[in-house]
Amino acid sequence: MNQDLQPFFPSNDDQIQEVVASRSPDRFSTAASFQLIFERYRNALLKRWWIVALCLIFITGPAVVYAIIKPAVFKSEAIMWLTSRFSLPGGERLFSEEMSSYMSTQAELMRSPAIQQQAFQTVCATFPEMARMLTNGPLERVPFQLTIVSSPKNSVLNLEAKGRSPAATRAFLDAVITRYLELKNGSHQQSSSGALAGLTEQIKTVEGQIKAQQEQLTAFEMSNNIAYLTEHGLSAGSHLSRLDELLSDLRTEHRMLELLTPEQFSAVGTVQTGAVSAATLPGNRTTDMSSPAIQAVDTAYFQALQQVQLLKATRDQFARVLRPTHTKMVKLNQQIAGLEELLRTLKEEGAQRALAQMATRKKSIELQIDGLESQYRAWETNAAEAGIKLATHDRMKQDLVRSQALYDRLLGLVQTVDLNKNLDQEPLTPLAPASVARPNPLAKIEIAFAGIFLGLAAGIGLVFLLESVNDRFVCAAELSYHLPEEVVGQIPETSLSSSKNGSGGLVLRQPQEHHAFAESFRSLRSSLFFMFDESARPRVIMLTSSVPKEGKSTLAAHLAATLAISGSRVLLIDADLRRSSLHKMFGVDLKPGLREVLTKGVAPSSAIVPVALPPTLTEPGDTEPHPPVKLFLLPSGELASGSAEILLGGKVNELLRELASQYDYVIIDSPPMLATDDAMGLASKVDGVFMVVRASYTYSRMVREALDRLHKRHVKVLGLVYNRAAQSSDYYYRYSRDYHTVT
Repeated sequence: MNQDLQPFFPSNDDQIQEVVASRSPDRFSTAASFQLIFERYRNALLKRWWIVALCLIFITGPAVVYAIIKPAVFKSEAIMWLTSRFSLPGGERLFSEEMSSYMSTQAELMRSPAIQQQAFQTVCATFPEMARMLTNGPLERVPFQLTIVSSPKNSVLNLEAKGRSPAATRAFLDAVITRYLELKNGSHQQSSSGALAGLTEQIKTVEGQIKAQQEQLTAFEMSNNIAYLTEHGLSAGSHLSRLDELLSDLRTEHRMLELLTPEQFSAVGTVQTGAVSAATLPGNRTTDMSSPAIQAVDTAYFQALQQVQLLKATRDQFARVLRPTHTKMVKLNQQIAGLEELLRTLKEEGAQRALAQMATRKKSIELQIDGLESQYRAWETNAAEAGIKLATHDRMKQDLVRSQALYDRLLGLVQTVDLNKNLDQEPLTPLAPASVARPNPLAKIEIAFAGIFLGLAAGIGLVFLLESVNDRFVCAAELSYHLPEEVVGQIPETSLSSSKNGSGGLVLRQPQEHHAFAESFRSLRSSLFFMFDESARPRVIMLTSSVPKEGKSTLAAHLAATLAISGSRVLLIDADLRRSSLHKMFGVDLKPGLREVLTKGVAPSSAIVPVALPPTLTEPGDTEPHPPVKLFLLPSGELASGSAEILLGGKVNELLRELASQYDYVIIDSPPMLATDDAMGLASKVDGVFMVVRASYTYSRMVREALDRLHKRHVKVLGLVYNRAAQSSDYYYRYSRDYHTVT
């Protein structure tokens, strides 16, 4: 074996991350994923076409038969349109509907069971045989199909009736229109009568209200003088304003007296005494605060003050020429001292008198304020009562006016309703009556096409449902997309059979498939050559699969033969010690073989036999001599149990090392991975393993399980080989046909 080959065993998480990272979500990968889905379901349809055929037979067949034997259906048509409406003077419209839904509402009304039942009763009166058609069915169903189509872009209703009798079908459509118009007109008449009765009752009620309101208004005017109340309300405002002004002046004067001192009060009295006039302007009203006694004291005080000033002036003049001890100077000083004492006495008496006068004035002002406030409250109460009575009078007059207006309005409506009872209020009228009923061939065609559609839908849906739960791989691209291992080869699906000359081997049933079949193994050989450097190229290679019947033995034989054609010395070992098949393929004896070499000491050279190329790799009609190939086979030997212990023994390692030194490549055909444990014991002793996956056969869960077992045992997986690939779904085989013949 190649000891330089150091396999790398990534974990499952690393593999998944590498796969995800290698597929960026660009438009090419998206297109490729859609292509995979398309190819999968296309292949499913091609494989399960019989399901679609059965659905067409069992669904479409009865539908077509029913369409053929079904009695003829006749169709009659009519048109109704929305005419202009008569408008009364003043624009009154007693019957109105929302026009956005009017047409659809009328269509539903004509389709109602009540209208159709009435129309059918009318038809039965003319055509008694129609009544016998309902003896075996429910009475609420009619033997006609009514279709009404309305368009939001116009005001036209298209009516269509279908039935088995042409005359009865036309009569039924006319009866539907007639019953509809009668229903609408009757509804209008009933609504008008109900409205007229309601308006009359309302008029009587309003008349009673008007009479009661008039009596109430008259009684109120008799018990209250409205003219006096009006005048009193107008004068009360000005009088209250004057009272408020007087109260403001008195309160201001009272606050001023609270703040003045006796001296300031006396000074104010002195200033007012010398004023020109005692003005009594609003907001500036003042009261004389000084009495005659105070004024007399003030006069004496000021006279004494003047005398003191005069004496002091005289003293100052004498002081210029006289000494202070002069008799005149002494006399003047005595007079000045006496007058100053008089001034102090007068000042004290004036302060006492001013204080008493201030108290008297404040008491007087307080009494005046109390009187004015009582008067203000009385006037305010009287004004409020007058206002309430005037407001009540106005409200009673307005109620009477409104009741009178309502009465006039109701009288006008009574006249309008009475006039509308004799007018045609239905705007939807027939534009074209029911046409002569003619056969409708489209009914049978519609039934047939409906059966075909249902059959195809059921068949395709069933195929898609089965494919959605199928996890088999249907193309090599799915392997690359869902598994981290690389797909190194694709083998097309071919028809192989045993050779008839008795020499063993397989031959192609269709020679035109030879090129694609042989070319696929050349591609697998190239992958093996260029996957590694020549020094690290695996030489002991095992081919296995997850389950039996995946074609691994055929692939192992043809891969070994393809390597031998390139000039290599190749040994093919049949390691399936339970179900050997390679000896039949090459036409050699089963034993001695691998079992005898490992258990009975038979020399490998005695068991190994040279074999010829399989006929499937030989060009048809090629008679030219070729150099002999170096292809050898080691059969499995006698078939028996206990093969797992044999392959686990140490002799296998020694044998493989010995054979690897004698041959360029050793190809081993092993049992399936999930069927036995034989392959697991052998896989750890080789340089690499090719996993064979059969198209549309191997379940993905089985492949994943087999690969997971190999990874857990640190086995180098060289890649996946996709076997029996459909040539129609692979571009390689599709385009390689152009190179099949040499020109």
